[in-house]
Amino acid sequence: MKYVAFIGAEGATPPEALAVMQRDLPRWIEEMGSRGVRLFGRKLEPAETAATVRVRNGETLVTDGPFAETKEFVAGFDLLECADLDEAIEVMAKSPVVRSGLHPAEIRPFMAGLRLGKEASAFGRGEDGANHPYLLIIWMGGTPAAPIDEQAVMDEGEAWRVDLEARGLQVFGNALEGPETATTIRVHDGETLISDGPFIETKEFIAGIDVVSCADRHQAIALAAANPIARYHAIEVRPFYSE
Repeated sequence: MKYVAFIGAEGATPPEALAVMQRDLPRWIEEMGSRGVRLFGRKLEPAETAATVRVRNGETLVTDGPFAETKEFVAGFDLLECADLDEAIEVMAKSPVVRSGLHPAEIRPFMAGLRLGKEASAFGRGEDGANHPYLLIIWMGGTPAAPIDEQAVMDEGEAWRVDLEARGLQVFGNALEGPETATTIRVHDGETLISDGPFIETKEFIAGIDVVSCADRHQAIALAAANPIARYHAIEVRPFYSE
């Protein structure tokens, strides 16, 4: 089963903790890759690079910053292929990033239908070509901006992804199972603490993600605005970190 593990943050990582992570991460990545449980992962640029996109009455509204107005934000993710939730928890509890005690990990299962092709493999290797990868985070919860036919919007969203694939802009993406399936892991003083639910405590939740390959931020925002969900809720656009 495929899971996404969102890495949380509350600000910049102290240099001494960052040095330990950079020292220990390659060994963890090699171990989990050899077991076939970690497919790939990428770090995002800081939260201040985010844009939040909504479409209301046919007008695209863009605000700077992440969607959730909290001190916590998504700093990156790992894509896992695990037998069950217990194995996913075991994998992320061994991550040097999580074991630092500074970064929680929220584990969420994907709904059926996630497709991983050559574009996803190249993304996992950091081979982005001339374009730049962006993460589109679908935020839902609360009252939608207009009456919504959920099945119709899901069908339209699938057509949106198929169109992006045909245009060579879709890397991968899909809806996630509901927030009640989320499990958050924190490590304090060497002890792994597990709690139910997302790590960001708001009424809104991440309902799905898409990674897209774009020429620039303007194109990423345009793709987010074309997603039918943007007419009812909001989509956060974040660039991935690059050396």
